Amino acid sequence: MLQHSKQACVQIARATRVVQRVSVVAPPWQFHAHVCATPLASRPQLHLTTSAASTDHEQKGQEAFFQQANVPGSERINETSALFGVAPGSAVYANPICSQLDQLLIKCEDVESVLVLLVTHRGVFFVHNLITAMQVLGGLADEAGVEIMVNALLRDPRYDLLIRDLIRFVPKLDFLAMANVACSLRQLGHKHYMLLSRMLRPMLLQTIPDVPTLLRCMQAYTWAGYQQQHDFFSHGARVLAEASSSLPVHQILQASVLYGNVAQYNGTLFRAMENALLSRELIEHELSPHEVSLMAWAFTAHLQADHDDLLVRVSGVLDREAPGMDMIDIVRCMTSFRRVALHLEHSIQVGLSACMLLLQRAWLVRRRLHGVQVTDVAMMLDTAAFFGIQVNNIKISFDYLEDYVDEIDDRASIQIVHAMCVFGGVSTHARLLLYLFRKVGAGTAWDGQRARIFQLWISQLLQFPWLDAKLPKRCINEGLRAWSLHRRGFGCPFPEEVRAISADLMAMGVGHQTFVPVPDTPYEVDIVIGHRKDGLLIVSETSRNTFGPVGSTLLQMRHLNDRGWHCIVMPRAVWRRLGTGEESSDSRRTFLRAVIQGFEI
Repeated sequence: MLQHSKQACVQIARATRVVQRVSVVAPPWQFHAHVCATPLASRPQLHLTTSAASTDHEQKGQEAFFQQANVPGSERINETSALFGVAPGSAVYANPICSQLDQLLIKCEDVESVLVLLVTHRGVFFVHNLITAMQVLGGLADEAGVEIMVNALLRDPRYDLLIRDLIRFVPKLDFLAMANVACSLRQLGHKHYMLLSRMLRPMLLQTIPDVPTLLRCMQAYTWAGYQQQHDFFSHGARVLAEASSSLPVHQILQASVLYGNVAQYNGTLFRAMENALLSRELIEHELSPHEVSLMAWAFTAHLQADHDDLLVRVSGVLDREAPGMDMIDIVRCMTSFRRVALHLEHSIQVGLSACMLLLQRAWLVRRRLHGVQVTDVAMMLDTAAFFGIQVNNIKISFDYLEDYVDEIDDRASIQIVHAMCVFGGVSTHARLLLYLFRKVGAGTAWDGQRARIFQLWISQLLQFPWLDAKLPKRCINEGLRAWSLHRRGFGCPFPEEVRAISADLMAMGVGHQTFVPVPDTPYEVDIVIGHRKDGLLIVSETSRNTFGPVGSTLLQMRHLNDRGWHCIVMPRAVWRRLGTGEESSDSRRTFLRAVIQGFEI
């Protein structure tokens, strides 16, 4: 008895010394966080003056303690590792308790088992175990796919306790741990802005371990709506740009699409990715047509006209693969060209012909085109009308849309009506025009394109005054204001350039008139050459590569052509580049002769 009591006293004394040493360093939670959140080489080791026998005895006691936990489970470690991307429990552990807790969490087969462990073993949890618990919960929710179960989890107080503990120990986490937390929140569908925002600033101070971890983390943050955090995305862009030459093609695609969804354009990343794509010829040999369309969409998402070489390669893919591409991919490529005003006529014609063939087949059998929304057809027509590119059977798209007119929203209605005005569909599809024109101004989409709304009102007065529908007065008033500001008044938009051109024409002996109003229209022809209806329009709305008219200028020329005018546009940027001094007069007049050579003088 005396010997047993002595051993008991020795064990109590040892336990007291352990508790005193741990409490001197930090409270239990903070101590565990410091051990598991810092690199293994810099973790402080807890040295206890115990013998080997007592250490084995304590180890057996710890194992018995964990074996007492009634946690149902099976050996699913490999499956869980594949589900999470970064396997929970795959790290090198500085403490066996942390390792055993991870194994218990990984063996859990349902959410309730994880939540029970969070309560019953809370006193011995390390911060690393909190990350593992979060990953397991996210994986189980993603695997089950039951929204009711996920909603119950997010409202459970035990889950709320886990979130509050993670918020408390964010400064102790490294980049990988914070990335795992963000990805787990995405799996759970839980946009916990306090936790996500708390991790943003520490991430900027951490070293990024690898590119896949960085991409996973940024995808989770963009999913949560963090598109305005420019410092965070710039931090990741520098790492991706430096590694762009050696990145696999799928990571280049992921990075480009990811930064295409960010609010601010990152030129460093996009230029590096473009160089990698062009130098390694990935667009032609390794990317599928679907991936090529996503790439074009991402590079033009910010309306930056700095990637024409890449878009020319995309147009080559569209030329070759359009008959076998999905319609949504064709529309995505064509819309990318429209965003940066790049007139690639042959590629757009090939894409339009392929789309018209698909729409014609669907319309003939009276079935919806699989995977294509009416908004996609509206975007296709808007791109074709923007460049003025027309194919023989383009009006078949109006027949297709007439069957699904109830699904067309106000934004798509504006695009389709504009295309009908450009292509002459107002006279062949009067019923569709009536249904769509009634939707214009019914929502809020008109507020972002007021000048176009006023152009539609002008089109109604000039092209279809018989239509029994009117635009709301608020749309007309605000549209007139925007249209006047866009054209710098009610007359000629660029009077200074018109006077300069007129002076050169007078020196050349060419008879002309300036600022000639067109009766019964709001338009004014800048310069009329000769005695016929030959007009010269000074415009700034042109394509960047061909300097041809696009957008509202095309619609204006359509209205003038209907009244017998033959108009030629002169790009304002080209004229200003020629200079204004006497030394450049010869080049200006040579240019003018080339422009007006089609007129009868």
